[in-house]
Amino acid sequence: MLNETLVVLLYITQIHSNFICENFIEEKFFYMIQIDSDTIGNIVPFKEWVNAMEEALIDTANGRVEVPPRTHIDRGENTFLLMPCFGENYFSTKLVSVFPENTKKGEPMIYGSVLLNDGQTGKPLAVMDGSKLTAMRTAAVGAVGIKYLSPEDTDTLGVIGLGRQGFHQALFACQQRPIRQLRILDRTNNIMTRFKERFNTFYQDVEVIPCKSAMDLCRASDIVITATGSHHPVVPGEEQWWRGKTIIGIGSYKPDMREIPDEIFPDVKQVFVDTMHGLQEAGDLAEPVQRKLIQVDQVIPISDVILKKREVEGETRFFKSVGMAAFDLYGAKLIYENLS
Repeated sequence: MLNETLVVLLYITQIHSNFICENFIEEKFFYMIQIDSDTIGNIVPFKEWVNAMEEALIDTANGRVEVPPRTHIDRGENTFLLMPCFGENYFSTKLVSVFPENTKKGEPMIYGSVLLNDGQTGKPLAVMDGSKLTAMRTAAVGAVGIKYLSPEDTDTLGVIGLGRQGFHQALFACQQRPIRQLRILDRTNNIMTRFKERFNTFYQDVEVIPCKSAMDLCRASDIVITATGSHHPVVPGEEQWWRGKTIIGIGSYKPDMREIPDEIFPDVKQVFVDTMHGLQEAGDLAEPVQRKLIQVDQVIPISDVILKKREVEGETRFFKSVGMAAFDLYGAKLIYENLS
């Protein structure tokens, strides 16, 4: 599970090449542990991940975390991201590649690595499977939205998009609320069958129901999670199915991506976000603001709710997660400290 390998002169970017050469000349070597996907997935319970993401949101809001702008490079449909973050005792750097067509090749859409460094010396401490860490921390952020925006007795859930992220979102949502029925939707029956079999190894008592349409799923689910890479809305804009429900938007991360249709926004008094950068980065926020379907002052950081600065208003609640490097830092910190 944990591969404690002596990693000599290892780094994943050229940024620290001078540092590496100096260490080589002075014959100074360091140990850096390599942490794999299984370890990340099993080292702590889901609840501790949710607590860590709440802490990340609070510390970021209070200025205890520095999150420089991430470097975002597009090459056709593919995206490359470099995301640094500095905390009080550690700093982290995540390198990510996002290839949407990978799902057709049987490969994960997202690959990445996270490097954790000591905040006082800069010493590399660990390199981690960034794809698994991203899946866990993003699902935990989605669970924060469910925790603060959905009724405590909510027992029906729907997930659209059954890749790695959709699977983890479902796992964390069922930990947060007493879900008895989980409705799922993806492109093929084979994907839904595999999802159901795997999910029931974690939650045997949850009834998993494959759906034939997004409308069937949305009508019957009190929490709806979208976890796709779509450029067009994946939930319907008819029949006002969304009223009185909690919608968690996860998948869209670029301005030309949309999962949520325009018709929902007039019925939403507040839009909750993990970071205000989402107003520029995600089409599900940028386009409705540009079209004046929502006003900027309606967009509220979920940290304001956690810190009890704002009350949740309205019967329909929408939480849009875009992600930020603080989540990677606090996830890496959580893993590393539980291994130390």
